Amino acid sequence: MIKINKKIVSGLIACTALLIVIPLLILFLYEESEEFEGFPVPKTAEMTTYKCNLEAYNWGAASEENGLPLRYRAIIRLWGWDKKEQEGSLTVYEKDGQEIDVISQTDYLSLSTSRN
Repeated sequence: MIKINKKIVSGLIACTALLIVIPLLILFLYEESEEFEGFPVPKTAEMTTYKCNLEAYNWGAASEENGLPLRYRAIIRLWGWDKKEQEGSLTVYEKDGQEIDVISQTDYLSLSTSRN
């Protein structure tokens, strides 16, 4: 009869659960921007302004002092966007020749582009 170590089984179950939960969090906590194709937006962010080339959100996780939260930066990267430059609260991301300006201030997040 084979003896099964309960700690090993528990560890395997925990790892399997994480492999299932993490992709689900990525899938369900972010959605595609309405204006900027392929750019992720937190579902918890409340849109306050929607104009041509601008989306503004009220988002409690946004911070000018600390910038974009690490988890959001990771999601942006996973969606294929590269950080091109950063100055103060402005971060510019690029993907396939398209640039998105992201501004993170206290409880405020905006996405914009300078295209005409």
